[in-house]
Amino acid sequence: MEFSELKEKYQFLGEILKVYDILDKPVVENGQQQENFDLCNIAPWLRDDIKGEYKNFCKKLLNNLLLLAHGNYGGDNFFKYCDILYMWMYFEIKKRDIPNDIAGKIFNDSYAMINSTHSKTLCPYLNFNEKHQEPTRLMKLRIFEYNTSTFQKILNNISDPDNCSCLEYVYECINIYNDMNKKFCAKPEDINTTYKATCDILKNFNSNYSSYIRNVKGEIYELPFLSTTTTATTTHTLTGSHATRCLLNKQKLELGSGAVHQSSSPKQISISTALSTMAGIPPFLALIYKFTPVGTWFRSKYRKDADVFKNVGEEIEKEVYSPRHENSIINSGQERYNVAYEQI
Repeated sequence: MEFSELKEKYQFLGEILKVYDILDKPVVENGQQQENFDLCNIAPWLRDDIKGEYKNFCKKLLNNLLLLAHGNYGGDNFFKYCDILYMWMYFEIKKRDIPNDIAGKIFNDSYAMINSTHSKTLCPYLNFNEKHQEPTRLMKLRIFEYNTSTFQKILNNISDPDNCSCLEYVYECINIYNDMNKKFCAKPEDINTTYKATCDILKNFNSNYSSYIRNVKGEIYELPFLSTTTTATTTHTLTGSHATRCLLNKQKLELGSGAVHQSSSPKQISISTALSTMAGIPPFLALIYKFTPVGTWFRSKYRKDADVFKNVGEEIEKEVYSPRHENSIINSGQERYNVAYEQI
């Protein structure tokens, strides 16, 4: 899973996606923050940083720790936002190919520096790259854990536009739990020692799902129990009326998003065939008429006699430069063509 997958499939996780995007923004260095960033320029672990990846990660991490600290988040929100930081760290460390020991030093040094100069509560250290099995799957369970009330609210309202995607997410988490519980938490030593970090997340998901989600509108959803054995092989999916309802909903959304994509680039020009049809000429001739030397010659030579072209130039300009919504729905009565001009 890349984080972009969550953006595409589960937009009801809006708050998480928004915070992640903020954490992923490039760092803007200014006079006030420069003193903080000095750590990332002089630390001893920079010696092997040939490409500057450690330094860039250090500055972004410092900035993000400060952002969350100054947010003064309390209670469950504190842990929820820290968890988004850990997800960001996972993908950033992976992208920059930073060794876990270096990532740990960067975090701990950043934590110590901020802690000595700011009276704020900071996120404790956690690195999904270290002790967690299949971290991206565990992240989905953690998102569920810290957003249980959001899932509850959406599932309680069947007419909620996000109801189906929320249900799909829940079923995905159920299958992740059953599969990983079977693989990593079958023995006491696995639960308590070998895979403790992984099994702890699975245990928390079990508790939250069983207590707050499984019985939501139980007579309607009939959500399954989590497997009580480590040999379960069943994969749970949407069934019955919910499968039909959500399939129809998905098809409706796909039809709605099937509008012609209008590029914001000046190289893209959209021209209505209705314009050409009314004028009695095909679209490509309208283009030739307006935008080529042939058209210029044609207009000068036959301007007085060719009434068929009387208003074509003006109408094309209106069509080309009239603003059109990027996601507008295709009108079956007015077919459109996209003509792209390559940059010279």
